Amino acid sequence: MPTKVKTKRKREMKVLPSTQRGKHRYVRFQILSEEAIAYADLDAALWSTALDFYGEKGVAGMDLWLVKNLYDSSKQIGIVRCAHTAVPAVLACMGLLDRLGDVRVSAKILKVSGTIRGLGKSI
Repeated sequence: MPTKVKTKRKREMKVLPSTQRGKHRYVRFQILSEEAIAYADLDAALWSTALDFYGEKGVAGMDLWLVKNLYDSSKQIGIVRCAHTAVPAVLACMGLLDRLGDVRVSAKILKVSGTIRGLGKSI
């Protein structure tokens, strides 16, 4: 009788079921400024503003993320992903943005949606 040889299978990552994943909201915004704003500068300013205002524990609950491939630096329109319970806090952080370096900026909220597709082509 042949003996069974154990083969090592690759361990695959388990995908979290959709019922256990957090709900997200997407906020489409436009940055109004005198000069063009780069993605990296905006990301750093958003994170520092959120950390200053809400602290590490508050920001951890926000699940804040600036979507990189959807930021248009010519029109200065971008999308922020956050937890569905943290939308008012994210809108407050966006409202607190006033300077990026020496450039005065202001954030204009265009639309909030549950999906990126639902945001459409706002402005």
